[in-house]
Amino acid sequence: MAHYTIPDLATQQEVLSLGDYDLRVTNLARFIYRKIRRNKGRLLDVGCGNGLVLRFFKRRGFDVTGMELSKDLCDVMRENPKMEEIVIIQGDISQKKGNGTYDVVLASDVIEHIDDDRKALQNLFTFVKQGGLLVVTVPAHAFLFGRRDETWGHYRRYNKKDLRDKLSDLNGKLEFVTYWNFFGFFAYYFFEKILQKPIKEDFRYEDTSVSKFTRSFLDGLLKAEELFGFSPIGLTLVAGIRKRDT
Repeated sequence: MAHYTIPDLATQQEVLSLGDYDLRVTNLARFIYRKIRRNKGRLLDVGCGNGLVLRFFKRRGFDVTGMELSKDLCDVMRENPKMEEIVIIQGDISQKKGNGTYDVVLASDVIEHIDDDRKALQNLFTFVKQGGLLVVTVPAHAFLFGRRDETWGHYRRYNKKDLRDKLSDLNGKLEFVTYWNFFGFFAYYFFEKILQKPIKEDFRYEDTSVSKFTRSFLDGLLKAEELFGFSPIGLTLVAGIRKRDT
C-alpha cells in the first residue's frame, strides 16, 4: 500500500490564520455570501478555527462574532492584530445554547466532528433569530469516508438526503442544499480512494510560481461555480435553513 500522510488539521488552521486569503476557505465564504443574499446584520461563525471567514464577512458589513472549541485556536485569533475588534467565544456547540439574537449563524465543517449531530443542529438553531438563517457546510458523499476523515475526527460524511432529513427536524424552511467544489470531488476521489494517497495541499500556502499558477487556475474555476450558485456534484454540501416567524 502507498505511503499515506495526512496534514495536521490544527497546524493547518494556525497557518491559515496568519493570512487574508485561502483558496478553499475564501471561495467557500464567497459562495455562502452569494447564497445568503444580504450584506449586513449580526453573524455568528461557530467553529471559526482560523478566523478567515469572520474577517471575510466583517469586510462586507456584518457585525461578526466567533465561537471556537479549541482554547489554543481562540488564543491565536485573540492575539491576531487583524482580529482585535472581533469577539471570540470559547464554547462547545454540542452543549451550548443561544437566545435567538443572530441574523446569520454559520457552522462550516463543524457537525461532522460531533457524535450527536442532530443535537448540535438544534443548538445552532437556538442562536438564530426569527427570520434568520442557519448555514451549514459538511463533507459530502458517505462513500468517500476514509482515513483523512478518521484522522481529522469526522464521525461521518453526508449524502444530500441525510442532511435534508436532519435539518427537517428544525422549525424552519429549507432554502437550499447544494454541492460545492465540483472539480475537488474528482481530485479527491482519484487521490484518496484510487491511489490511496492524500492530496498534497502545499500549493495553498507556497509562493512558488507553480503554486501561484495552480491557485489562480483553481480560483477561476471556483468563481465560475459561485456564479452558477450550485453544482451537480461536489466535495462539500452547503445548506441553508431559515427560522420561521412565530
